[in-house]
Amino acid sequence: MQGDTKRRMQYNIYVVTLITVLLATVFYSGLSQVNWLVVLFFTALQVFLQESMVSVNERSKISLGMTIVLPMIYLCGATPAVLIVAFKGLYDGLKSRKSWYRTLFNSSQFALSTLLASLSLEYLSVLFGGTGVGVVLAFSGATAVYIFCNIGLICHIASVWRGTSWWTEIKAMVGPGFYSHVSSGFIGILFTLFVMSYGFWGLIAFSALVINLSALLKAAAAVSTERSQREKLERQLVIDEMTGAYNFRYLNNWLSNPAKETIALIFMDIDNFAAFNNTYGHAHGDEVLRQLVGIINQSVRDDDRVIRYGGDEFVVLLKGMNAEGAKRVGKQIMDNLALLRNPKWAEPITVSWGIAVMPQHTEDKRQLLLFADQAMYWAKESGKNTMQMWSPRGCELAVEGERTTDQL
Repeated sequence: MQGDTKRRMQYNIYVVTLITVLLATVFYSGLSQVNWLVVLFFTALQVFLQESMVSVNERSKISLGMTIVLPMIYLCGATPAVLIVAFKGLYDGLKSRKSWYRTLFNSSQFALSTLLASLSLEYLSVLFGGTGVGVVLAFSGATAVYIFCNIGLICHIASVWRGTSWWTEIKAMVGPGFYSHVSSGFIGILFTLFVMSYGFWGLIAFSALVINLSALLKAAAAVSTERSQREKLERQLVIDEMTGAYNFRYLNNWLSNPAKETIALIFMDIDNFAAFNNTYGHAHGDEVLRQLVGIINQSVRDDDRVIRYGGDEFVVLLKGMNAEGAKRVGKQIMDNLALLRNPKWAEPITVSWGIAVMPQHTEDKRQLLLFADQAMYWAKESGKNTMQMWSPRGCELAVEGERTTDQL
């Protein structure tokens, strides 16, 4: 982090902390009537829920800590509730070894959000009344204030850190993290109504429910993370590291799958690639392979597959496509490939292509690959830089590239 950004971060955190301290002092509600056993209970519960927080992505984390903010305000009062959440922020910062200003900000934003929610609850309870629908409206309003203040403060500091606008960060927060706040707030309203109806035993019963929900959330997150890591590993196993195309393992898996489908297969081979490598070196050859894959990916659909068969040979699987569609795609790839230029290369890069279609030509996948490979060799024999469609009658010209006297 650059020095100026760090100073702006610290300045904004100091301002948030100062505002929190001033408002907490002005609206101090006293501690003489506090039930310290309940305060200790809520403190322990806040710490537990903080420990059970799970990450959704780099911007969002999900915790059920907000579910007990409203009942905490209702049972303990504004000042004890502010002290509890401030302690939670301090505990999390020390345990996670966060920087002092990040710890300070977490404590301040928890405390300020809780204080404003408490003041809102007090005002809305007078406005709407303390019974029936009025209670629900007051609780809902206080919850909305907490969510807005909490997210607003986080996005403000994030905008200073990233050098973006506050609104940009707000929009980025709309997702799992935001819906987690709303869901937790709704549970918090139910929690408070339950405590109002059943008193101490309502507090114990609903707290047990929240603890179990938090444990289930953490377990689900662990399963999701494990699945994501497994999918990432599986993807790495079928991706060619150098070009980013799928590798022969992926193709072999597809060939081994007996499922019948409508698909066009293009088999391609770069013309005179060995001579190109001898002339310009393998580094330039690797660059050609990477750019070719990029061009093909730009020319096909998201659910089509580009596969490196080996060396300078590639296979393209065009799902649900017939022969005419495959010809159009091949022409598009050839047109885009013609734009590939490098001042260090004296010759253009050209490719010979073969097309076979299932079930038009065969219903056997391995035979389909063989037919496309055979058509590609026909393209080589007919002068290269052409695309041939497989036919039981032999060579059928599908697409012909522009001929050049200095062709590779």
